[in-house]
Amino acid sequence: MFYRRKVLLGLLEALRFQVPKTDMQKYLFLVSQEQKAPSYHFVPYRFGCYSFQADADKRTLAKYGLIRSHDKWVLVNRQGFLPTLKPEDGAAIRKVVQAFRRVRGRDLVRHVYRNYPYYAINSEIKHDVLNRAEQQLVEERRPAATSPRLYTIGYEGLSLEQFLNKLVRQSVAVLCDVRRNAISMKYGFSKRLLQHACDGVGISYIHMPELGIDSHKRKHLRSRSDIDALFHDYVNTTLSESKDSLDSIVKLVRKNGRVALTCFEADADLCHRGCVASALLARSDFGHQVAHL
Repeated sequence: MFYRRKVLLGLLEALRFQVPKTDMQKYLFLVSQEQKAPSYHFVPYRFGCYSFQADADKRTLAKYGLIRSHDKWVLVNRQGFLPTLKPEDGAAIRKVVQAFRRVRGRDLVRHVYRNYPYYAINSEIKHDVLNRAEQQLVEERRPAATSPRLYTIGYEGLSLEQFLNKLVRQSVAVLCDVRRNAISMKYGFSKRLLQHACDGVGISYIHMPELGIDSHKRKHLRSRSDIDALFHDYVNTTLSESKDSLDSIVKLVRKNGRVALTCFEADADLCHRGCVASALLARSDFGHQVAHL
């Protein structure tokens, strides 16, 4: 079992085996704030802090009969997960449970919103649980877009939530996926799930497979010279034939202000999205800065 799932089960155990589903994400978020290496990351979602990975793990744990999940998360298998955790993670859970065991529902939401206002910027209920001054603090945490800009970002080494937060904090309005095939073994980065996650934080998702590189061309990359040869071929074939797609990105930046190109590699120099960005920078009708996240 993945260790993060043991943390989730240990928290549920410490909360006496059942928690309303609307509260569980908040408790798990508070635990993550106490961990040096958080088991889960969170994004500002419709009802505040939310972890897509935790929700996916919940479904998996329910599938294997370890929990039941309807209106409540109920721990079915009570074999004792808390003692199996690293001491520091067990301590983080105990600290949160001791402080917040009796704080539920609206009070729990309000505590999280007041103390971590960034995570309330997309909340649909902040006006119901916060006063005007508190709502203003939330608005002050909302990242402000300034000049239009093109970003590039790779999801290598990032959780889905870390990836989305990088976009949200730069006020990115549109994510352009330039993979030929928008599929991934990494949770959250296949097309359907990524589009759903982007929608949840107010980012539009567009798949532009015509700007991708066929997977068979990547199979025998062993050196930097191999990569350079691949990109040389890409610029002189795919990109030279993709004026309409580049035109579309230019229009997206003009209309939406901040747009990001995404693929897998963390380093833009090792990814064809860097070639796309360079091609846009070379255009006389572009005129915007490019930053690599």
